[in-house]
Amino acid sequence: MHDAPTVRAARARFFAQAGFPADGGYRDPWAEAEFGPVRYRVPNGGLRARALRLHDLHHVATGYATDWRGESEISGWELGSGGAGSTAYAWLIALWGVFVGLLLHPGPTFRAFVRGRGSTNLYGQPWDPTWLDQPLGQLRDALSVQPERRATPADAFAFAPTVLLAVALGTASLVPAFLMVALAAGRSLMSCPLGCAQAI
Repeated sequence: MHDAPTVRAARARFFAQAGFPADGGYRDPWAEAEFGPVRYRVPNGGLRARALRLHDLHHVATGYATDWRGESEISGWELGSGGAGSTAYAWLIALWGVFVGLLLHPGPTFRAFVRGRGSTNLYGQPWDPTWLDQPLGQLRDALSVQPERRATPADAFAFAPTVLLAVALGTASLVPAFLMVALAAGRSLMSCPLGCAQAI
């Protein structure tokens, strides 16, 4: 990601590149999601929207994408940079992201965790609209966003509890997650006009 004059401009470019609504869709009652080739909708409650508002700024600050690898990396970075504070939804998505990363992209996920160890994140802070008008570099400096670095034994030791938590959550929720995706996809197809169903 290239530097942008402000966080707002960088976030707008991030939304466009990821195919998100121009306003992020934070106020929409439903949010579009996908699991592999399956597209579906999920309720976009207040807890989810508040967590994703900060999560998206982490994407902007670090440059991680929104594909499987990018979400695994940002999850590793968030947990390495201090976790999600009291934001339960953010803990769930970060641990699930690391679980997926361990299965599909273990190296990049671990490297992102190590990179995050030198940083802080926005979880635990109340939303501040003035963040959007800062220069992007100022946000990166405030979070101490660093380039990737060589891992040390201390990093591997610190990663071990994250692995245990991610694997425990992932294995416990794997079947329910597939069932939820199947149910949500079915509801989306039933509530969609024929043209929308064909597009999916």
